Amino acid sequence: MRRAVDTNVLVYAHVTSLPEHDRAHRFLEEELGRGVTLVITPSVLHEWIHVVTDARRFEPPVPMSEALGVARGYLNRTNVECLATDGSATALALDLLQRHQLGRRRLADTLFAATLLHHGVHEIITHNPRDFAVFEGLHPIDPVASP
Repeated sequence: MRRAVDTNVLVYAHVTSLPEHDRAHRFLEEELGRGVTLVITPSVLHEWIHVVTDARRFEPPVPMSEALGVARGYLNRTNVECLATDGSATALALDLLQRHQLGRRRLADTLFAATLLHHGVHEIITHNPRDFAVFEGLHPIDPVASP
């Protein structure tokens, strides 16, 4: 089974000072323990690095060298798959933006959703399930809201 992971879940799973940390971290560990392959994209990893190293969001922020090490660690795991966004996924994203009349604030999520759907991934672990509920064939799972 393959399940995508949204940036917000990675942030919660790695920033121990956040109230959502324990649930998000435990959820991902349980998924990996059940043999689930976690799916990410380069954009998710880059956004994660951008967020956790931002001193305006976290005091102290994660040092860049540490964030890069964590990102590389994901890429080197056998139970994590990094999907590329190609021209077909980009075209699908443009179609989804138009079909659902989504605005500029939905560009990144729509490209992520389109990449997942293009590669046959139909479940996404996210703390923002409403952001992905509009996309047919993509089922959001909120690890922080689940008991």
